[in-house]
Amino acid sequence: ELNGNDNLVGRIGEFIALQFLTLKLKRKSPRRNENAVQKGYDIVADGNRVSVKVITSENKIGRTTPIKDPWDELILVDLGDLQVNRIGFLKISEFKKALHDQFLTNKNPVASRDMLNKNGLIGRYGKVYAAGEFDRYL
Repeated sequence: ELNGNDNLVGRIGEFIALQFLTLKLKRKSPRRNENAVQKGYDIVADGNRVSVKVITSENKIGRTTPIKDPWDELILVDLGDLQVNRIGFLKISEFKKALHDQFLTNKNPVASRDMLNKNGLIGRYGKVYAAGEFDRYL
């Protein structure tokens, strides 16, 4: 699952997301999108296009790339030195609600660690999983 010429952190994030989708969310046979650069999403799971964003502990500003269409689900991985700290999961319908509520003013916000906080985008509109909820398989 880590093959290819993408950046290594991105590949690690995709691997974590595949494990999360399969083992925590019980998705059947999620697979990597081989055309991720052209399509904007990284994984296809049960017909849903999943965008994966990763922020490592080395990233001091806690921000990564913008969230861009097309996607149906977003997985944001907060990756520590030797473990996954948190995983955020957001559906496009929840994202659209945040836009409708004017919580978001930009339809392509930059993914950030703050989104995982209680009052952040995913903390408020999606679901944040703490390390203890998935550490047995990640």
